[in-house]
Amino acid sequence: MSTLVILAAGLGSRFGGNKQLAQFSSAKLTLMECNICHAIDAGFTRVIFIIRPELRTLFAEQVLPKLVNKIDVVFVEQDLNNLPLKLSLPEGRTKPLGTAHAIWCCRNNIDGNFSVINADDYYGNSAFKLLLKNNQDFPEYHLMVAFQLEKTLSEFGGVNRGFCQFDNHNLLQNIDECHDIKWVISDNNQQKITGRLDHKNERCELDPLSLTSMNCWSFTPDIFPALETYIIATINNYYKDNDTSKVNTFECFLPNVVMRQIAQQKKEVKLLTSSDSWFGLTFSDDIERVEKSISDLHQQQAFTTLVS
Repeated sequence: MSTLVILAAGLGSRFGGNKQLAQFSSAKLTLMECNICHAIDAGFTRVIFIIRPELRTLFAEQVLPKLVNKIDVVFVEQDLNNLPLKLSLPEGRTKPLGTAHAIWCCRNNIDGNFSVINADDYYGNSAFKLLLKNNQDFPEYHLMVAFQLEKTLSEFGGVNRGFCQFDNHNLLQNIDECHDIKWVISDNNQQKITGRLDHKNERCELDPLSLTSMNCWSFTPDIFPALETYIIATINNYYKDNDTSKVNTFECFLPNVVMRQIAQQKKEVKLLTSSDSWFGLTFSDDIERVEKSISDLHQQQAFTTLVS
């Protein structure tokens, strides 16, 4: 069984609501449903939605009817009380604990390799074909599908991206975080992309073809003990620091777990490259662009698996 896990528990704070359930085009499709169409066409047979408990009814009413008889569906709740070693979060914590914890919450629903995407991003058709093919060819590897930087930017504000560093065998070595990335006009009236890399204290020009991580992965089951170790360490570090101002801001990030596996366990992560455009819902102003893009794809019959 080929399983796709969709991270759909986010709060959408910058967007202003449950962006994972925002619908587009005359077909009234969410971005995650567009991705599921491509996943089904590629050969995926099961989808696991990781959601906040309060979203279960909305998902059951809005999303589930479209998927009946098309793909097996499982809902997993990202519950703040579902923690390793019977740990507990500090009083007042209301925000989900992050992507690493979300994946850990579905550990009892998975017994083999599985793929992961965000609910509020559109990844195109190629990513899902790449994941399944390379899962068959390299079942012992984690996989990441990377996208060219210029095909991942928003027109309405700076975004953060992780730049992929890799070796001659396309094995991921590191993810270099870059902040506030955006198009700007240079002194000679040319467009260029600039951003702030973590290891630099000033804005710098960025290569438009740089490969960036957009949280499109495939994992082997050994990710689960690594997730558990990282979650325990993150929670214990919060209590050790005893900084109550961070009660709703500390998180367990999935890429951090992967980087730990690479550094500490010599885990091999194969980097795959998609030439498709990626787009997502970061800001409310992104709605117009996403509406046009999904409407165009619908007219091109890209989503016939779910809609006619």
